[in-house]
Amino acid sequence: MASEKIFVCPPKGVPRTLVSEYLDRCRTNLPALKTALVQCEYEYARVFGHRIRGTGRAYGFPKLTEIGAVMEQAARLQQINDLNDNVAALESYLSRVEIVGD
Repeated sequence: MASEKIFVCPPKGVPRTLVSEYLDRCRTNLPALKTALVQCEYEYARVFGHRIRGTGRAYGFPKLTEIGAVMEQAARLQQINDLNDNVAALESYLSRVEIVGD
């Protein structure tokens, strides 16, 4: 079900505070990403996708790595519909993910 919570434990050796800050940054940057898509700023979307593709797994969010890879490719190809779908998936994920454990 799309509204179910997703629980993620911080990776071994990564403080929970860093993981929480990373997730907060992703959430904070989401409105700017949505604005960039409205303005067809594909390079912004490509860089955003590239960043979360490269960092998501390190913070314990392999799904963000997956979303970022798809976003980066869609932006490179200027596929606005795929980008919009991907941003919706990102927004859904970010609204449901919670950090548990140390």
